[in-house]
Order: sequence, then structure tokens, then C-alpha cells
Amino acid sequence: MRRILGISLCAVLLAPSARAAFQYPQTGARSAAMAGASLPSEPDAASILQNAAGAAGLSRAEVYMSYDKLYAGQEGVDSIGRSFLAGAVPTRWGSLGVAVTDFRASGLMTERVVGVSLSRRLTERLSAGAVAKYLHHSFDSGADTSGAGDPVFAGGTGRGAPSFDLGASYKATERLTVGLAARDVNSPDVGLVDEDRVPREYQAGLAWARKDWGLVATADVAYRQVPSGTDRTRMTPSLGLEKSLGDERVKFRGGVSLDQVTAGVGMQFDRFGFDYSFVMARALAGANMGSHQIGIRYRFGGNQ
Repeated sequence: MRRILGISLCAVLLAPSARAAFQYPQTGARSAAMAGASLPSEPDAASILQNAAGAAGLSRAEVYMSYDKLYAGQEGVDSIGRSFLAGAVPTRWGSLGVAVTDFRASGLMTERVVGVSLSRRLTERLSAGAVAKYLHHSFDSGADTSGAGDPVFAGGTGRGAPSFDLGASYKATERLTVGLAARDVNSPDVGLVDEDRVPREYQAGLAWARKDWGLVATADVAYRQVPSGTDRTRMTPSLGLEKSLGDERVKFRGGVSLDQVTAGVGMQFDRFGFDYSFVMARALAGANMGSHQIGIRYRFGGNQ
């Protein structure tokens, strides 16, 4: 019973708006610090699970890895964290990428996503991309006999399904870029017994850059159906801001949405980069010390 209660509490923490499985968007630390901004300031392997076109135009191979400690200090559940590894390389067909995520609520549940992407510039202004993914989640019944004997787990404690994403970005002017992403377009069924479809999610984004000011401002709207299997929908707007100092090696970031307040910093030194983000869920403010994500990037060949 304690484990079942733990799973229920975990669901509340991860889904204050009744999100279904796989509805905690995978973001790099830069995006997280800007309240989920979907458009990178330059081609970026870390963005391919947010907007499949995010790595289009990449000039050299790069690898990005991060770890996100969620809801630090929250009472009533064990450690909740998420790891992320992504890489992309430019080819004559476009930028080929791969991404692996592992979301874990210790002793309760695990969600894993493996994706392979192709993104390319179709014209000087228009980029597009697609990601083929496999989603798998499982529940840990452990030594709790009441959980292990639950008929929900009669056929096993895990289930996986293929899915795919689409994305595009368009440089409307020298300063303004427009993007559109569609995630889990086929709404895969990951239910253990009953149908449990991962809701489709759409995100439209704007990025306005003023390089002479070292400033990037973003505005996004994400739209998803919640919970799965109902006609309810949810729309979440967000705003982000990034300010560079000097030669753009140091960047300060912040953001706000209906659900959260965010902040962070980024540094880039030649081939190595470092990002940090802090996210405070507004519904849980005061009940924990926020979510903390650290990301590290390595770019192959040349200098910054």
C-alpha cells in the first residue's frame, strides 16, 4: 500500500496539470532556464526532442549530456531525476542525431526514450526535421506484495511503443525566427492493461535576437490533451530571456510560464560548454527546493 501511495504522490508531483505518461518535456538546461523555449539560438543537438529541426545546419559534431534533479527536498517520495544524452553530426543529407533519456522515480517508476533524428535546411530560411522514437515505461512493485499482486501488473510491469516527432523552423527576418513542433504525433498506446495513449503535443515558438545587444527573447505556446482519453485540453504559454556578456561566453537566462518560474546561466569555452538551470514549480513553491539541471556540451573540431 505504501508503494501504491508513493506512485500516486509521484504522479501528482510530476503532473500537477494531470499530464499522462511521457508528458514531462525533455529539455536541455538552456531551454529549461527559459521556461521551455523550443528554438535554440544556434543549431543544437540538445533540442532535437523539443523541435526535431533543432540541429539543422550544424557545422560540426557535438555531444550533450545532462542530469536533472527534480523537486529537491520534496517530502513523501524518494529521489526523482532525469538523465539525458544527445549527439548530432552534420552529413550531406543533413544533421543526423540520437538522443536517450532516462526518467526515474526511485523505487516507483522509470520512463525511457530512445530517438534517432534527421534535420536539414531545405532553404536558406527554412529547416525541418523528424525523430523516430521508442518509448518504454515500467513500474517497480518491489517487495510490496499488494502491488505485485495487482491485476494491472498481471501481464508485466512495463510497456513500450514506437512514436515520432516532426519539427520546422523559419527565419522570417534577420532577427525573428518562427518554429513549430509536433511531438508523439501517432499518440502511442503504453497502457499495461487498458488503453493509455500518450497525448500529442504541439508547440509554437518565436525567438527574437538582437546580437548587438547580446539579447534573445522567446515566446512559446504548448498545447496538449490532458488527461489521455478525455476531451480536455490544456494550453501553456511561456516567455524566456537570455542576455550575453562580452564575447557571449557567459549568458544569463530566465523565464516564466503558468506552471513555473525559471533561471539559469550558461558558459562556453572553446569546445566545452556548461549550462545550469533552476526551475520552481509554482504549485509546489515552498514545498521543495526546486529542480536543478546541469548540462555539459562538447563540440568536436575547431574553436568556439
